[in-house]
Amino acid sequence: MKKGIFFGFILSAVLFCSVFAWEDPPGFSWNNPNARMPGTQPILGQVVLTGPENCLNCHGDYDQVVEPAFNWIGSMMAQSARDPVFWACFTVAMQDAIWGLGSPDAGDLCLRCHFPDGWLTGESDPPNASDMAGTDYDGVHCDFCHRMWDPFFETTFDGTRESDDWEGYWGEAGNTGPGSGTLSQNRAEDTYNIDVEKTIDITEKSVIKFLSGELFYNSSHLPVYPTYIEAGGGQYFVSDDGAKRGGWADDVANHSTLYSRFHKSKYYCGACHDVSNPALANLGLAGLQDQSGGQHLISEQYPAFRYFHIERTSSEFMLSAYAQTPGSATNPEYESLSGGIDWAGKCQDCHMPEVTGYASNRSFSPLRPDDSTEHPNEGMPIHDFSGGNPWTLEILASLDASGPNYDPNNIQILDKGPAVLTLDLDAGLSPKDYGLTIKAGSQRAKHSLQMAATLKDLAYSSYEGLSFKLQNNTGHKLITGFPEGRRTFVNVKAYSDDRSLIYQVNPYDYSVGTLKGLPHSHSSPALGPNESYVEELVYEVHFQSDLTGEQETFHSALATSRAKDNRIPPKGFDIANAAERLSEPVFHGHSEPNYYTADEYAGGYDAVELWLPPDANYVSVTLYFQGTTREYMEFLRDEINGDATSLSSPTPSGEANAYIVQTDPFFSALKEWGNTVWDLWYHNHGLDGSGASVEGIVPLAMVTASMGELEFIPLSCDFQPDGRIDTDDLIVIAGQWLQAGEGLSADIVGNDNIVNQRDLAALLENWLKGTQAYQ
Repeated sequence: MKKGIFFGFILSAVLFCSVFAWEDPPGFSWNNPNARMPGTQPILGQVVLTGPENCLNCHGDYDQVVEPAFNWIGSMMAQSARDPVFWACFTVAMQDAIWGLGSPDAGDLCLRCHFPDGWLTGESDPPNASDMAGTDYDGVHCDFCHRMWDPFFETTFDGTRESDDWEGYWGEAGNTGPGSGTLSQNRAEDTYNIDVEKTIDITEKSVIKFLSGELFYNSSHLPVYPTYIEAGGGQYFVSDDGAKRGGWADDVANHSTLYSRFHKSKYYCGACHDVSNPALANLGLAGLQDQSGGQHLISEQYPAFRYFHIERTSSEFMLSAYAQTPGSATNPEYESLSGGIDWAGKCQDCHMPEVTGYASNRSFSPLRPDDSTEHPNEGMPIHDFSGGNPWTLEILASLDASGPNYDPNNIQILDKGPAVLTLDLDAGLSPKDYGLTIKAGSQRAKHSLQMAATLKDLAYSSYEGLSFKLQNNTGHKLITGFPEGRRTFVNVKAYSDDRSLIYQVNPYDYSVGTLKGLPHSHSSPALGPNESYVEELVYEVHFQSDLTGEQETFHSALATSRAKDNRIPPKGFDIANAAERLSEPVFHGHSEPNYYTADEYAGGYDAVELWLPPDANYVSVTLYFQGTTREYMEFLRDEINGDATSLSSPTPSGEANAYIVQTDPFFSALKEWGNTVWDLWYHNHGLDGSGASVEGIVPLAMVTASMGELEFIPLSCDFQPDGRIDTDDLIVIAGQWLQAGEGLSADIVGNDNIVNQRDLAALLENWLKGTQAYQ
């Protein structure tokens, strides 16, 4: 019997689903036992957040390098609710949930992190986001982050959870702990006393409870279940009072504040990371022991990292050398590229680096760290949050008609209005007004990617072949984040002494938009005679699903394990404890803790050895990043349009048809996302002949190295810079053919602001050359 069929029987038996059309279960979506997780719940009127436009009055328009407003607006935190891939994936996830579970309430899990403001006020019911409006679209915004409180405040306060080095680790001058009388200690005690109240008074709406109604905390102010040791995957705890929490005890503000060590903690960012699937866990499919006798949910007894991996950025960090208190020195290459970040012990050290500056535009705002005696070693943290998603920001920036990269094609594709896509691009701080700001965020994301890796120790001989080390400079795997469609890959080109390309590893076909030779892609072109596909040098995560019976799948909501996860570990990766967090390497469907050697885990690198033809005279090696792939875009398009076949009909939940997005009224304002996300990717890869080439959709070069007897001098018509004029460059000139305007990369002759026959003639004159620039 196929596993997919077997699991289908399990789901049917557990759910007792109707064989007729699905129905939204009674009650709010967040109270569906399959979707329920610990933390603050959307009790109507309990937590009402202030929109970010209020914060911009003081925290913006004074210094774009330092101020919170400019940097936050240009981040994916601010744009989380406008991410086109999120919308398409969200639509597929709800269709998948109906297929397997008979309810779309899995969508609630997506909304809680992408729309936290709307989720907290109960607007995730119905879970198709149709009730989201206004500042809900400002994503993970100021008041949400600064109202979060520490679910493990008891042990953070006494120093046993993270550190009791109050002066060194927490940056509190002169503090020796309880009773010291310092400002930091006194204010930490005030915050502690407020948080205690959230755990003990069962009559208060704000108190944290199990779904069954009992208190989530015991009399010692700790979670009832000692196995619940981290809050992740969207399990956030948000205060119902209006005080803004932050990491300075000596703050000066026009609003009420609380001093919060949690905001400086290595656990803080985990609230929305370690994304997991509680639905399958709460159905008893995770293999975790129910300690409650059926009274409480599995997701209320264990941390998210214990069940059904979707994303593990926080766990990857926790397993690294950087998370071992007090942290670790960064790699010298990263220190140099980052402007001096030489130590990291928390996510914030790299993603919110500290500089000298002011937190607000008010005259009473102290210059940090210079004017602070309480925190003399803590500067102003840049609210940058840069990760690895430059392409989404680039596209959102292009919606501003007065911005630096306006693209009317993207407006036409994406700005169809809430009646068609649900997405309201005019709600909140509209990207149509912040093109310059969001474009700057895209540039920072590119820089973040280019700091993330170092290619070193490159060596080649005709007898020993090629060898090099690919070093991970981050505190998590390379690459991390939501895995679907995201990959890094090594491309190797070997040339003979006459500059002829004689061999290539992992060639990318820019005319199609994917790697050549992919084994599970119907769009991937065949390899040429001197080309090879090396799977080990394509770093990515693939899921597999026992529910659908697929050995490899993009169905994240139905994934039961990983088929592949060969991403490069961070320095000091604790492989002995990685399996508990579902973070060990996986290859060809099998857990492979020995995939990397002890030295590679300790150093955070992949030592690579490759055969190359013995007559290679020059070798170039490049690590590319692609934020989303053609294969994933095809999957989203086909699943939403009903053209796929990966889901069976009738469904395990009793539906007659698996693919219902195009016909069910529940999806009426989501059903266009299949074509929309495909058109957006296709256009911005330049496959429509527009000449668009957005890095992150088109592979972005993270790091490159080369060696040989003759160094290449860059050519003016070497548009895909590899030291050679070839088909890759011809594709670029074809994509910009007869376009007019400034800054066209293929406009190389005459400075006439048009790509025409003169430019093509220059390229052809230098065809297959690689030694001299065109004059």
